[in-house]
Amino acid sequence: MRPALLIALGSALVALAVPHAAWAARPLVSETADSLAPGDCELETAVASTRVRGEPNTGSVDALVACGIGKGTQLSGAYNRARSGGLTGQAVTLGGKTNLVEAQDGRIGWAIAYGASLDKAPGDGWKHGSTRLFGVATKALRDGLLGHLNLGWLRTESDRLNSTTWSIGFEGDGPVRWAADVFGDDRSRAWVSAGLIWPLAEKLTANLAYAQQFERPRVRQWTLGFKLDF
Repeated sequence: MRPALLIALGSALVALAVPHAAWAARPLVSETADSLAPGDCELETAVASTRVRGEPNTGSVDALVACGIGKGTQLSGAYNRARSGGLTGQAVTLGGKTNLVEAQDGRIGWAIAYGASLDKAPGDGWKHGSTRLFGVATKALRDGLLGHLNLGWLRTESDRLNSTTWSIGFEGDGPVRWAADVFGDDRSRAWVSAGLIWPLAEKLTANLAYAQQFERPRVRQWTLGFKLDF
């Protein structure tokens, strides 16, 4: 497998699975300092196209279910699959988030997010892929505008490396909401992303996002997703 194809597959899975591109309410990349109420759940699905210059597109799909279990905590499970050049990589992620302080009345909200993944590289079996833990802060910057800050730790087992991950995100309210993020880690160049979310039905929304990593070769990704609350 050529290095660039590895980069494409890895970037697709990373963009879907690591904490700074995690399972926030798409198209927001930064995690938020809140949690689902007990008994409330949501299903998120998405398809993505990731491109590295001079290489075939990497197509990826993912699905996530998250539910509130009480005491400010929600748990989630996700499946990711990416395919490029006839080769396929997969990941299963179990995660959660515990809200410590709600972001209301002008105060900063605080939460802790955590998770671990099992990854399956092309031609290989399932292995422990990564473990992550990070802090989340959310604050209302003005009416209709929220800011988010994530900072944490990621252990990648395949490389036996520890990384510091970070994310800064903003989201605006309205009939059609928007989100924008800058995120990355201490071992590679940053990503930027922006997207829109709009309602399709009472509990169903769609979202479209574009992300780009300023690495060499440059990585670009389009994502179309849907979220159902139940």
